[in-house]
Amino acid sequence: MLKNYKCLLFLSYLVCFGATAAERPNRILQCLAKEEERIIKNKLDFSIAKLNQELVNELAASNDIMIKDSYVDDICEHPFYSPSVNLLRLLLIKENEIYDLTFDNMERAQKEFKLSYIADFRKQVPNIFVTYISSLNAQMPDAYCLQRHVPEIKKFNEKMKYLENEITTKALIQDKKQIDAIFMKLRNVKDIKKLCEKELKRRKK
Repeated sequence: MLKNYKCLLFLSYLVCFGATAAERPNRILQCLAKEEERIIKNKLDFSIAKLNQELVNELAASNDIMIKDSYVDDICEHPFYSPSVNLLRLLLIKENEIYDLTFDNMERAQKEFKLSYIADFRKQVPNIFVTYISSLNAQMPDAYCLQRHVPEIKKFNEKMKYLENEITTKALIQDKKQIDAIFMKLRNVKDIKKLCEKELKRRKK
């Protein structure tokens, strides 16, 4: 999550500059809130619920992180991805392009404050992705299920292990085709789980 000192800075910002009553509503937060309602009502997948909560917590830490309306429409209305999963996918693939950076009639200090929140959030996105994959993996019949059936995840994990502390956020998510392939294949995660259950039964015979 965003560091505590950032939250304190945000409070200071409100004191110094005041909150603008005419600010646009944060559409992506509204979308994720609606998804959370559906998750609770329909008792949807735990990994999606956890991802939704983490994204809401990160974005709600500052209402300054806005997503372009064109992307919000795609995120919230996609036929195959849930809003949380699709938001994570596009945050990784589109990076800076996805953020609404139209700071019209804004003082320099206010603009810099908003940009600092976006920069902090961008650094957290790969970690959110790793947590999501780990959450999915925890629901599989064995520890290597996802890696067997989504080889791009294995490559991603190997990259993390190989580079370790030398890795940068940008290097971790540089291969956009690999990231997109992971999400494409995870659309069938329920089928992957069933397949791994069958494989496990065969091994036990």
